[in-house]
Formats: sequence, C-alpha cells, structure tokens
Amino acid sequence: MHLIIILAIILPILGFGINLFFKNHQEKQIALVSNVINFTLIGLSITSAILWLTGNQKDYSIYLFSLYKSHNFDFAATFYYDKLTMVYSLVASILLFMVSVFSKTYMHRESGYKRFYIHFQAFVIGLRVLIFSGNFEMFILGWEIIGISSFLLISFYRDRFLPVKNAMKVLSFYRISDTALFAGIWFCHHLFHKNISFIDLNTVDYSLPNSHYIEGLTIGILVVLAASIKCAQFPFSSWLPRALEGPTVSSAIFYGSLSLHVGLFLLLRTFPIWENIDIIKILIGVIGLLTAIVSYYISTVQSTTKTQLAYASITQVGLMFIEIALGWHTIALVHFALHAFYRTYQFLVSPSSLSYLIHDQFLHYDANKKSAFSFLPKKLRYSLYTFSIMEGYLDRFWFYQIWRRFKKLGVLFNVFRYRMWQWVFALIFILSVVFQHIYPIEFFTSHEYVPYFFSFIALILILLAWTERKSALNSWINIVLSQLFFMDGIVHQGSVNLIQIVIYLTGVISAAVIGGWALKRVISLENNIDLNSFHGHIYEHKKLGMTFLLCSLILIGFPISPTFLGLDLLFSEIEKENTITLIISALVFIFLELASIRIYARVFLGLHVKPYHEVAFKSS
Repeated sequence: MHLIIILAIILPILGFGINLFFKNHQEKQIALVSNVINFTLIGLSITSAILWLTGNQKDYSIYLFSLYKSHNFDFAATFYYDKLTMVYSLVASILLFMVSVFSKTYMHRESGYKRFYIHFQAFVIGLRVLIFSGNFEMFILGWEIIGISSFLLISFYRDRFLPVKNAMKVLSFYRISDTALFAGIWFCHHLFHKNISFIDLNTVDYSLPNSHYIEGLTIGILVVLAASIKCAQFPFSSWLPRALEGPTVSSAIFYGSLSLHVGLFLLLRTFPIWENIDIIKILIGVIGLLTAIVSYYISTVQSTTKTQLAYASITQVGLMFIEIALGWHTIALVHFALHAFYRTYQFLVSPSSLSYLIHDQFLHYDANKKSAFSFLPKKLRYSLYTFSIMEGYLDRFWFYQIWRRFKKLGVLFNVFRYRMWQWVFALIFILSVVFQHIYPIEFFTSHEYVPYFFSFIALILILLAWTERKSALNSWINIVLSQLFFMDGIVHQGSVNLIQIVIYLTGVISAAVIGGWALKRVISLENNIDLNSFHGHIYEHKKLGMTFLLCSLILIGFPISPTFLGLDLLFSEIEKENTITLIISALVFIFLELASIRIYARVFLGLHVKPYHEVAFKSS
C-alpha cells in the first residue's frame, strides 16, 4: 500500500516533467504520456481500494520526510488513505483518464495543445496531493495547485478579453477561500498546540470542551466558508459560470466533476473537529438548501448550455451539503460519484446536444408550454424570473459592494504612489531591521503597537499595488515592499527565529529581482506597460512571460517554493492574542495574489496592442 500511494503521487509529476520536453506539434506523444499516466493511476486506485477493503479497512498513514521542524511545528510530507480517499481516488482516476483521451481529439491542432496538457497534468498533481494528503500542510499544497491550474485553464484562450477577465474574477474568489482555510488551520494550530495529522483526526478524540467552544465554532465557520466558496455555494455562486470560458474538456473535469467537489472533501475530512457543534451543521444545511433552491431557478432560465449545467451542478452540490449536515456521509459520497460521472458526460456532449436541442426547438416549439414559474402570481413570477435571469445579482453585488470598496480604499492612499514614498518605506524597513536585530532599542523591541504599524503599512502597499494603473514596475515594487513589511509585522512579535526569516526571504528576494528584471526587459522592448489595459505581450515575449509568471507564483507562495514554506511558518507564529495582526495579514494575503497575477494578466495576456497580430473581439 505504501508503494502504491507514493506512485500515485510521483507518476503525475513524472508525466508533467516528460511533457515539458515535447513540442506543440507532437500531439500524439503528449497525449500518449498523459493517457498512459492516467490509465496507470486507474490501476493503482483499483489495487489500493481492493487492498484496503480486504485488509480490515485499516487506514494507512505514510510519513516520508520533514521539510522543516521546530519545537511546535513540523512541516512534513505525509500521506493518508481511508474510505474518503478511496472514493475520490477511484472517481478522479477514471474521469481524468476519460477526459485525457477525449482531449486528444478535441484539442487537435490547437495552438496551445501542449500548454493545455501541461496545465491539465498540473491539476492532476494538485488533486492527487490533496486527496492523499496526510496533514493540513499537504492539503494546502494540493489546494493551491488546483487553484492556479484553474486560473491557467480558464485563461487558456489568452488572446481574448473575457477569458482573462473571468479568470481573474475566479481567482479572487479562490483567494478568499485560501485565506479562510489558512485562518482555520491557524486556529487549529493554536487550539491543539501541534500540527494535526488526518490519521490522528480520525483516531483521537478531538471533541472540544465547553471552554474552547468559541474557538471550535470559529474553526468550523472558516472551514465552511472555504468549502462553500470552492463549491460555488450561495452567495459565492457567480464565479462558476465565468469559469467556463476555458476549453469544454477542462470545464468538464474542473467544474462538472472534480474541482467543484473539493470543498466537500474538506468538510468530510475535517468533520471530527466540528461534528459536535450543532450551529455548524445547521449552517452547512442552510447554505446547501438555499443554494439548491436559488441555483435551480437560475438554471431553468439560462440561455446557454454551459451556464445551465453550471447552475445544475451547484444545485446538486447544495444537496450534498445537506447530506453532510445530516451526517449521511456515505450517501454524500455515492451522490458525489454519480454526479461527477453524469455531469462530465453532459459537459463533453454539450456541443452536440446543443445542436440537437436547437433543431428540436425549431421543429417542436410549443408556445403554450408552461414555464418553471407558472404556478406563481404574475408579479412574483416576473420578479423571480428577473432575479434568475440576473443570476441573483450576485456578480453585481460582489463587484460593487466588496471589490469596488477595496479599490476606493486603495485610492485613498494615492499620496503614497510617488516613487519617493517607495524609498521612504524601504528606509523604514531597513531601520526596523537595524534597531530590532543589530542595535536593538526598546521602542522597536517592546512597544506593543509596532507589529500593527508594520502590518498596516503592508496592507497599504498591497492595496496600492492592486489598484495601480500607470506603472507595472511600481506595482511590483509595492508588492515586494508589502511582503517585507508583512514579515516584519510578525517578526516584531518576537517568536520568529532567523531560519524562518531566511527561508521566507529566499523566495521573496529571488522572485522580486528576477520578476523585476523581466518587467524592465519588457519595458525596454515595448516602451510602456501600464496597467490600464491588456497588452498581450505573450505573443512576442513568451519566455519573459513565463519567467514573470513563475516569479509571481513564487512571490505569492506557490507550492513548493521557499515562500510557501515561509508563509506557512509565519502564519503559524502569529500569536493567538494578536487577532488584529491576523486580520491584516489575511487581507494582505488575499490581495497579494490578486495584485501579482493582475500584473501578469495585464502585461502579457489579452488582445495584443500591435495591430498586425490576430485579434479576437470581446464577444468571441
């Protein structure tokens, strides 16, 4: 069993590495590698399921190695196998192989054929790591890989406006989910005073005493928030239809079957923590019921096949939430498996089904057919119809009530946009390092408001970077400075050691220097790269685009870079009493990825600014 689990993780990584060496026109070789790897994973999943079922259904846990270990923290590569892992592994393996085979023909002669399979294999890696994860650290690693691969596949048609814009929109929701999960794990770390392994979670009594009821309730709410966003539950449903801008095959595997159900996996995996908190069960049930009702009515009036399927999927996941709330976990797993297979099939045949339905409607149109709202009074029926057509006004709500308010907040600090202030902030950081570590003075080492001051500067800088319109380089510099002050705010609490700082700075500084060089290089070649529009420079500067994307991923803590390990260590060192620091750090963490990937999207993706390249209109 140990060997099978290790192979299930290594093989997708091997397939990803092999496909990097092929050229885009070598379609047979690229598809063959992916098909062989995913077919082998089916065999491994079936074998492991048989061994588990015939071995007294004993849960397996594997401890491979430790990346970093301290007195109260152990970032270890551990993997775990139980009934939940078995079901998800079997379903995922079969569906991934089917979609891989289908994609060979569906993506034939696409200019991004190799790129599709690379991103697809990255998703396979993330999903396998998440399913087999043995602790929260490995779980986050897989969770993050799935999120980035989603962004890359949604923006697959990167010469168009809407795919890139909607990819950023989806990423913004994913980032809130990531932050909620990080915060929940932070509370777990401080509540149980150790890293929680999933084998312990299912074998040790983690029931919380009454004295820790509030902490347990907070953890449950954060976990439900992370799962609800990932599963596109109400009121976070609006991102899912926008995520269907990518190829139909990626929509099928991501938002029809697997990625959409990752939140359910999180709820089932963390069930022992919140199983005795009735408020959490009620919350999950209410979210599921509300989502199922709203999404059902929205799906009945949508004019596009993909959008109908998207809201139909959300409806079914809402029912699964209800099943989990009621404790019907086996039913939820069966429901997940059946829904994943059925929805994948529907997505894959949607183009041909659409053609059939258009002809059927033309030949058999019935003007007297009752609508979904015909049983209601006329005014209420029209209101509900408008509400459903507008998709619950959720997209408008999130833009105007949430994101636009943060943009206005960033505009309030416009006075700090001048280059002079960047030098001032850099000087403040240097002085804080000198007076904290080299020549310590009492004000910097003992004053209780110093961490809040540096954390607040980090938030100002990241909001400036996120709302920057003129200079991509200025935005990048503000992101880097924000990361330094984010670290400084936590370091001033006095619990972070030098090794943790070095690990974090290794990733930040290397990414900052190389990413800054890539932007400077594009500026020297193209004269101007403002952030007021999309430039599409990936056409002529693919290597620079790839370099900057990798630097952005390292800077935001993409697995498994030094920054990823450093961020995990820094978050774990925030003291339980410093709630303000945690809240500010969480906001910085949200806008860090959005600001970094926004630079990449605006500079390298979208319609090319030069008229002699092919262009695609917004409506394409």
